[in-house]
Amino acid sequence: MTGILNPHTIGPWWRRIWNEIRPGMEARRGALVAALATVIWAIGVGAWNLKLGYGAGVNLFFACAVAAVGIPLVALVMALLLKILRKLPGRFTGWIAGVFLFLAALFWFDSLGFWTAGAVLAIECTLGAAVATVWSAAWRKAARSKQIITIAAGVLAIAANIWLIRLLQSDGVDEDLLRIEKTAGEMPPALTVSNPGAPGSFGVKTLFYGSGNDLRRPEYGPSVAIRTTARDASAFFKEFTGWKPFLRRRYWGFGMDKLPLNGRVWYPVGTGPFPLVLIVHGNHQMTEFSDAGYRYLGELLASRGFIVASIDENFFNIGFFHDVPKQQAARGWLLLEHLRLWHEWNKAAGNPFFGKVDVENVALIGHSRGGEAAATAALFNKLSFYPDDATVRFHYGFPIKSVIAMAPVDGQYRPAGQSRVIEDVNYFTMQGANDADVFSFTGSRQWDHVRYTGQGNYFKSELYVYRANHGQFNTVWGRTDTAAPRNWFLNLRPLLAGEEQRRIAKVYISAFLEATLHNRREYIGLFEDYRRGRQWLPDTLYVNRYADSSNKTVANFNEDTDVTTTTVAGGRLEAKNLAIWREGRIPFRDGDREYNGVFLGWDHDHGTGSYTIALPRGLAGDWSLTSQSFLTLSIASSDELEAEEESAATDLTVALETEDGTTARVPLRHFGILLPPIEVHFMKFEILDRKFYKSPSEPVFQSIRIPLGAFAMQNKKLDVAKLKAIRLEFDRTPSGAVIVSEVGFSGSRSLQ
Repeated sequence: MTGILNPHTIGPWWRRIWNEIRPGMEARRGALVAALATVIWAIGVGAWNLKLGYGAGVNLFFACAVAAVGIPLVALVMALLLKILRKLPGRFTGWIAGVFLFLAALFWFDSLGFWTAGAVLAIECTLGAAVATVWSAAWRKAARSKQIITIAAGVLAIAANIWLIRLLQSDGVDEDLLRIEKTAGEMPPALTVSNPGAPGSFGVKTLFYGSGNDLRRPEYGPSVAIRTTARDASAFFKEFTGWKPFLRRRYWGFGMDKLPLNGRVWYPVGTGPFPLVLIVHGNHQMTEFSDAGYRYLGELLASRGFIVASIDENFFNIGFFHDVPKQQAARGWLLLEHLRLWHEWNKAAGNPFFGKVDVENVALIGHSRGGEAAATAALFNKLSFYPDDATVRFHYGFPIKSVIAMAPVDGQYRPAGQSRVIEDVNYFTMQGANDADVFSFTGSRQWDHVRYTGQGNYFKSELYVYRANHGQFNTVWGRTDTAAPRNWFLNLRPLLAGEEQRRIAKVYISAFLEATLHNRREYIGLFEDYRRGRQWLPDTLYVNRYADSSNKTVANFNEDTDVTTTTVAGGRLEAKNLAIWREGRIPFRDGDREYNGVFLGWDHDHGTGSYTIALPRGLAGDWSLTSQSFLTLSIASSDELEAEEESAATDLTVALETEDGTTARVPLRHFGILLPPIEVHFMKFEILDRKFYKSPSEPVFQSIRIPLGAFAMQNKKLDVAKLKAIRLEFDRTPSGAVIVSEVGFSGSRSLQ
């Protein structure tokens, strides 16, 4: 081989070129100055976002100390290693490595942190080296090729800086927002009751109760209206030892053996008694206090005749770079200790709330970890012992009627290693589709673990809101669901405005409490079908699920491994012309719901598919089904089989057949909209979405409630007392897939 490809000519040619363009000492010095300038910037960013709680000066000192100790230490180690290897200039490379690790730590020391640190450092060092080279005395004598490459590198670095700054300052993109055309069919009538999100007729007062000697919270200092006694939670924290509890004790002025009972209260002006609502926040920086973030709910609910207390549990929150172990269980326990106070105050003459608390009508509300805490409190309330340590006795048994969970976690605390099952309470959970913190709808798993024993009238509901995030349910937490500077990568542009998201919370939480504590049962229609409250809600997409204590299950696909058997004994399941038919765990983005569903997929190229649930003989009569009863379906779209139109709602036919062969059919869309999978881009880069959020969508279940009278109207010969089978006919959408989690029947608005 001859010419330019000859290896004997390539070597000398490359050495000559390299000698011409090779960076000199001035380039190293420029790169190092740029790296140190980047460190100063990083120190500022780190100090601004540390929130150690001791003031800006301490935050800045801590960030400077980490840089001053960490970077030289890494530089020394790298210099020694490189001196041994004799490959690269040790001092220079060591300092660069130290800066790199400091930047990676700023961005949380994971894959994103390392890539970000590498990119920022490469850009800034390139710019610094280029500027220093041009500024040097040797610039005029440098080879033309070196001058061209240096200037090109500097221009590219400037362009990269501009691009990076614009990217990180931008809110992201929204061109991928899901937009659903109006679906043909019947729109249910809007509720005619007053807007539950509007202020009520009561004047509102506020007060604080607490220890009276709080070091960090002036509102819980000497000016509190009611002084409370600390609670000993040390039994929950036997493994919490060492420097971490020491630092917390130094900061707060108390340890886990003396937890204060602090709360801010909004209450109506009047004699009462008024239902009681306790709200508890979730995890956040412990030095940025969260309990004030529910003022918008406290003031609204108090004006509508509820006493509302926002509970301070900030001392459980993340701080000093660690989480408190097993605090998830203690959050629920402490909520019950607050409830104990209110029972005592209601009986104490001279107390501001003497005789004013309707202790038979109590609700617990929680957000994030607080949502799990509210459910844990409802569980502990009926237990005699702490499940994880039976040396701890419980003495509660309060009449808790309702639980609300906003964007809750689930499974961080598992009592005795099991799922948390709570019985005979009204339960409502809501989740934002764009929640970048709790990015799986885990409240839906707790929803399934709310059971009814047949005693009393209860209901449970869930709401999934497109373009709602995690933090905007709390005004302190705000628009970003992760801490800075990590949140610079979040895609925020699709989000609802904070006021709109909180308007949804006000409407639903107020309506739920009106229905369950004020016995305003006319508000239940909002939970059966969100479209009935469309006049009160912002314009976005919603998915809701509903069940009440009158529900009877035909099939929930958890009874055995036989895909042909129903949950109720004697029924049979059959499928025809389906591309997908199986039973299995229903997934989240991360993990699963711990219960099963049936997965059904169809394609008209293979004929019209169907899925039949044959009922046991005599079931309709045994369950006293009438034309006033409802067929209930819990169903979700799936992306397992590609639909012909990805942005179109799924439709199908629901058929009932009686023992004499009479059949009646109705379109699903007349009773509910089955949205396609709701895809979300949490981050500005798709590769980061896949890394941290796994899947762009997850199954979200919609309740479809069809009155049996609607089938009788379609075919007047249909006798619902002789029902033989329910059939789903996939004849209205050319292809697609769904997951069904439950099929059953419910009574005729038995909760009213």
